[in-house]
Amino acid sequence: MQAMKLMVALACAGCAGCATSALAQEGPLTAEEFNTLIVNKTFRAKTINGKTYDVQLKEGGYAVVSVDYNDVGRWRPNGPGGYCTSWNKQTLTESCNVIVRREGKLAVLSANGALGSWIEGIR
Repeated sequence: MQAMKLMVALACAGCAGCATSALAQEGPLTAEEFNTLIVNKTFRAKTINGKTYDVQLKEGGYAVVSVDYNDVGRWRPNGPGGYCTSWNKQTLTESCNVIVRREGKLAVLSANGALGSWIEGIR
């Protein structure tokens, strides 16, 4: 019986440590993570409304998006995990987003913090 209580206590302590570790990992990507995972790669994301799109943020500030159409534009870094884009065909004003870890996945949040998309893959 004592061995069983000890195993349950250790299991609970282990779970508490995992939860704390997972929570510590949530939040915006660091600049290094952003450069490694996002810059010069293509990420595929799905909006909360179910629309899928691909984005490339290339070194030097060139950006490409493929959704129902293709568009090109400019991007710039904007704080931890953040970036701002301006497109040639879409709304001509700059919009900013931040890529964060949430629920064990990567999410794209708008400047006001609202969830916009989940990143489904990076290649």
